[in-house]
Amino acid sequence: MKKSKSAKVAEYFLKHPNAVPKDVGAKFVMHMPQVYGIRKRVLSGSMLGDVANPQVTTDAVTQTADLQQVGGSHYKNMAVQPWVAMESWMTPEQFAGFLRGNAIKYLARCDVKGGIDDIKKARHYIDKLVEIRNDE
Repeated sequence: MKKSKSAKVAEYFLKHPNAVPKDVGAKFVMHMPQVYGIRKRVLSGSMLGDVANPQVTTDAVTQTADLQQVGGSHYKNMAVQPWVAMESWMTPEQFAGFLRGNAIKYLARCDVKGGIDDIKKARHYIDKLVEIRNDE
């Protein structure tokens, strides 16, 4: 049975959970809203049953910073998380700078505003920076 383009994109995200959606869209000639929707379903685990790939476990997917959020779920529950959109629009250097800047911001204010939650938010941005640097 021939796989749909959506199934191929889902398999690609399973194998490469940190892939840049813009690059995946170009690779599979697919519109960005579709790519983001598939990526979100794959990362949330809701599409794992749709894609047969015994070499990929949910552990590889659930470890991404995209599935975490400190202080609520307002970003995590969006169809496209703001930093996913930023990553697709920015150069890798710009996006890494954005992540570093936010980590610094949360560390700088932790003693006067958010306390341990701000430290966790800084770690979240650092976790994302580690993910993108591991892809280099």
